[in-house]
Parts: sequence; structure tokens; C-alpha cells
Amino acid sequence: MSQQSGFMPQRQFHVLVNEANQDQPLTVLPDPQGNFRVIKQGEILGEVNYTPQSKIVCYKGRLKKALMDQLEKHLSNYYAYAF
Repeated sequence: MSQQSGFMPQRQFHVLVNEANQDQPLTVLPDPQGNFRVIKQGEILGEVNYTPQSKIVCYKGRLKKALMDQLEKHLSNYYAYAF
């Protein structure tokens, strides 16, 4: 049986980001390769990759720079505490 790789709902975490002067909750689903799916209220906003230089790159969807900057900080914290 081949093992499927993909986003892992059991490892999801939630973050608050500030968007238009309001805190917005986001759900982030990681996968084993360092990719993350970003979801807001059931809608997929995009998918990002966390690089070894502690930067994120959006490769699917359209995420605003301000949101990406906040996500970068949250993903850095995720890696600091998860591993």
C-alpha cells in the first residue's frame, strides 16, 4: 500500500492575523514537505511553502503581502515549537 502525502488535518493549527484592522482567524494545515494550506472560514486562500531561510513563498492562490508577513511569523513559531 503506498503512502499518500498531503495536508494533514490532524496537525492543523489556528492563528489570528490582523486584516483591515480586525483580527481574523485562519486555519493552517501543514504537509510533510513544508507546505501549508491557508483557510479562512472554510475557503482556501492559498498554499505557501516555508523555505529554509525562514521565508514563505505563495505558490497557489493570492495572499496579500501583509498577510504573508504575519503568516511567516506564525510559521516560524510553529517550527520552533513543533520540532
